[in-house]
Amino acid sequence: MLIAVRTAASALFEEQSSRLQLRLSGFDFRSRWFGVGRSLICFAELTVVLITPSKALLTPVLTISDGARCGGVRAASAYCLVGGTSHAEHARWILVAVLLVAAIGYRPRWTAIPQLWAVYSIAVSITVPDGGESVGMIMSLLMLPIALTDNRTWQWNPPTEPLSPSGHAVAYAAFWAVRLQLAYIYLDTAISKFGVADWANGTAEYYFLRDNMFGVAKPWAGPLLALSKYPLVVIGMTWGALVVELLIALCILGSDRWRKVGLVLDILLHGSIILLMGLWSFALVMIGSSAVASMPLLRLSPAAAPDEQQPVEKGGNASSVDHSAAVLR
Repeated sequence: MLIAVRTAASALFEEQSSRLQLRLSGFDFRSRWFGVGRSLICFAELTVVLITPSKALLTPVLTISDGARCGGVRAASAYCLVGGTSHAEHARWILVAVLLVAAIGYRPRWTAIPQLWAVYSIAVSITVPDGGESVGMIMSLLMLPIALTDNRTWQWNPPTEPLSPSGHAVAYAAFWAVRLQLAYIYLDTAISKFGVADWANGTAEYYFLRDNMFGVAKPWAGPLLALSKYPLVVIGMTWGALVVELLIALCILGSDRWRKVGLVLDILLHGSIILLMGLWSFALVMIGSSAVASMPLLRLSPAAAPDEQQPVEKGGNASSVDHSAAVLR
């Protein structure tokens, strides 16, 4: 009996090890999924420093003093390294240059760390960072191991040589970290709102649409403000947003096809926010992060070695492989 159990356990372990090895060898992040997602995050942060004057980013608010915050680890930010608030414009253009080079996809391996530093500088130094800056910083950190294994000149070019076994493993682990973090963000966002009275009773969107700062903008103001006077409409808008956030979180943790569904839902959710309320940089960061999280797990790498061209798991067949990744290659 004991021998039979050990044999079964050994067989199960070998099977799972083979499946993991198959996934590692079949996963190659070097596609436009990663490129588009990374560039959207960089572009979103670029709009923050390029369009908004430094004086507005570093303006005093409540107990926050005027100028860049440079205490503790914040001293490593660009605003602090150039000499503080008096040289904020110098820091601003340094950040613009770094984010622009990263956004166009040049030398991912060499621009990944400067990108992280630029996003970090914005997130920790400006007076009122929104959720986009924090998410952009976290995602840039989680994507760093992936980008450091990418030795292409441009992230838009197809790979010309296979990844090393360690490169596959590092990229795969970082990819899962991105998925788990993004799923947590959406789950936490949706679940926490149920503890707020206006979200729980379905009236939150009624007040958001009429907010002086983040309310609905023209030309949608008239129709939406009129529709939001009907209880069923405003409840559907409020609870619908929560349901979509929960669905995105679940899809991100699912299969390749479900992650694509999650990406579509993410674009619809944040695209609607852009059209109705603005918040461009936040929306682009979230869509970019979702694009990275939606990279297919099983796909043929054009640069893979012959013995790695086996994306079909044991017991499967070629028709079961999702080849839709070719759209973003």
